[in-house]
Amino acid sequence: LTACPTERFRHEKYECNSGAFGISEIIFNDTGVGDMAKIIGYGTEKNAEILTSSKSVITTKMEDISIKIDRDAGTVRVKRGKNYAVLACSKSVFTM
Repeated sequence: LTACPTERFRHEKYECNSGAFGISEIIFNDTGVGDMAKIIGYGTEKNAEILTSSKSVITTKMEDISIKIDRDAGTVRVKRGKNYAVLACSKSVFTM
């Protein structure tokens, strides 16, 4: 007998609804290094490459914005130049 994969699809979403840096949601369908995250703002949608990924932290960069996501706490740290913000986001995960 062979084991079936326990997870074929994963959709990990962080809803921030914050005006800081114009980030509304961050969505991951794949969380490996080199995969893309979808950054949804108010009227915009951009992709950002995942630079590092572990079970607890994902870092990514979009243009001049660095983003560090604490996957356990759901906090998103955003940095652009000297501007820095910590967003309290709600995390949801859908797997199939």
